[in-house]
Amino acid sequence: MVRHAAPIAEPDVPNVPLPQQHPAPLTLADPPGDATDTSSEPVDDHFPRLGDTSFLTTASRHRLAAYIHTKLAELAEMP
Repeated sequence: MVRHAAPIAEPDVPNVPLPQQHPAPLTLADPPGDATDTSSEPVDDHFPRLGDTSFLTTASRHRLAAYIHTKLAELAEMP
């Protein structure tokens, strides 16, 4: 019995798509305060403030604090 498998790419060549030759042109969005804007909430309400950890669990806060202390210790050891 003969088995047929899907062709396998060479192991040394990563299977990464090539970038486009000519990327799509970017367009500017409408300026803020457009007449079609019906939202009354400021944008800041949708994003947490820098340093706001109220949405993290206690374990996540401890891991974050340990990471920050580790990085600060590494910086202190640098010449």
